[in-house]
Amino acid sequence: MAPANGSIDARIHLQHRQPITAPHHGWLTSPARSHATSGQGKELPLQLIQLIISHLDNVADLARITRTSRLFYYMTLPRLYEEVTLRSYSDIRYVNGRPEGYGNGSPFAMGLNTLVSRTFGDYVQSFKVIGEWKEHDTEDYKQGRVPDNSMMLQVVMRAALDKMKNMKAFAWELNTKPLQTVYQGIMTKPSLTSLTLRCPTRRIPRPTTLIPPLPNLTTLIVYDIDPLCYPDDFSLVLMTSKRLENLKLHWNPRMRESGEESVNLMNYFGRCLAAGQQIPLKRMALYNLYARNTGEGFEKVTDPLVVEEVTIVNCMGSSDPMTVFLDDTWRIQVANHPIPQNLKMMRGDATDPEHVKMLYRFKGLERLYLISNVPRNSKPNSVAVSPTTPSTTTTPTVNGNSNNGTPISEHQCKSLAGDYLAVIQANHRTMRHLLLADRWQLSDDALYKLCQSCPNLEQLGFSSAVPPLESLREILTLVPKLWALRILIRPGSELAEKLDTMEIEMHMFALGTELWRPQYSGVKYVGLGDKYVFKLGEVMYPKGKTSVPAGQENSMNARRMGPMRRVTRVAREDVSHIEIWGMDTTEFEAKFP
Repeated sequence: MAPANGSIDARIHLQHRQPITAPHHGWLTSPARSHATSGQGKELPLQLIQLIISHLDNVADLARITRTSRLFYYMTLPRLYEEVTLRSYSDIRYVNGRPEGYGNGSPFAMGLNTLVSRTFGDYVQSFKVIGEWKEHDTEDYKQGRVPDNSMMLQVVMRAALDKMKNMKAFAWELNTKPLQTVYQGIMTKPSLTSLTLRCPTRRIPRPTTLIPPLPNLTTLIVYDIDPLCYPDDFSLVLMTSKRLENLKLHWNPRMRESGEESVNLMNYFGRCLAAGQQIPLKRMALYNLYARNTGEGFEKVTDPLVVEEVTIVNCMGSSDPMTVFLDDTWRIQVANHPIPQNLKMMRGDATDPEHVKMLYRFKGLERLYLISNVPRNSKPNSVAVSPTTPSTTTTPTVNGNSNNGTPISEHQCKSLAGDYLAVIQANHRTMRHLLLADRWQLSDDALYKLCQSCPNLEQLGFSSAVPPLESLREILTLVPKLWALRILIRPGSELAEKLDTMEIEMHMFALGTELWRPQYSGVKYVGLGDKYVFKLGEVMYPKGKTSVPAGQENSMNARRMGPMRRVTRVAREDVSHIEIWGMDTTEFEAKFP
């Protein structure tokens, strides 16, 4: 076997040795394990020690604790191996001038050896292999056999999987595909509930496997699907997984970029339709789908009474004349699609009248994220990335297209924005998170009516001209639960250029002297365009004062010497957990939020 160079992440980042007995600290000793001098300190029960250890997330800290004493070794080891990630690299990496694994094998190979030869597999609940596996003798595929080093990888992986009796999540994200040997290993895991697969992207002939049934599966993620690169068949899993709640499918962007009609949805969902089986999905996400809607009943695959969240990115749009013919089949068939009546979240990068009509057909939407048609680079190291949306040099579009090359009018753009606002105010007053398109500038009156109709708003992203401060304060009093506010600014606009010429300190001073007022007390984060995100802290009053005299709130002296809100600039990555920022991207992540 010629393993690729790699490294070990997550819970087994450090090599473990036999526990090293270190002097016990009185406050962390147990009555059953304490030594003769432990009576000098307070003794903690094992349950409390276990609670403290359960809050440790740093891998290095967990590894060091296992080497502290025999007691901590046995108490911490299950936490350390709870999540295991092995990362493989196609090239040798060097640390301090020496290759990783110097004097032994690569960290990837040594990690597999540990899992196979030791008894740690019983602790593993999540197992992931990721990276680039260096395949040798790939010409063997053309001769009808699997190269030896790839076959040996499958055998060792199967041996490691057989040791994991309690595995709940398995992710294969190597650039080479798993074979029947690996699938047979996970098929015997009744505890397995999550499966993530990365499909190959090279057109090398490979064995195609029908993935066996996994009846307890609740989450399935398959990405980089390309019908010409010999992906495995997961249609049987879709039909037999009666508990499947989360489904995320990502097709390689190559088909849409080249206008190649090679995806047939019946290859994935045909078994479900033939058996009359509906998948009980609650969350469904589709990326880069380029397939014809033949009207064979694809809309019947899911149960419209169960679906709660839908994400559609770079699918069914017609901005490119090369793809309009297939994409138009979805518009023609849209009238036959049943509308999910319990839908709570929608996310997508296309806006069109058909979407508005769909929103009119049900009520109770709580989260709506309209991804702006601007390339996002918030996660440049993501594993799979959707193709970028049209550049900012193109004419702003309605319905996701440019009317066959004809620039749209400003009236059309405003009309579509008005349609979205009208349906939200009429049918979806339960809205909590709302991210609108950055090309729709809302007037003060439109923003006032929107907040008046949706008093439960917690996160709001919108584009508008700079409103009078008095008007903004009045608007925010209508949404007392709002804590994240994002003012969208289209890149390249006059306002964006003006903000770029100002120093960051000026933005922070302007926000600090305005946001101290009681109307903004619940707001914790404010964003200006894509460039600036600010975290708001406590209100700071002048020395010896705790309030502002009545009638002097707007005076220039009060703005200079009066109270201020503490404002701190944070990076975009630091607010990725806040949906109006984290959901505003077309990039793909192999996980569910």
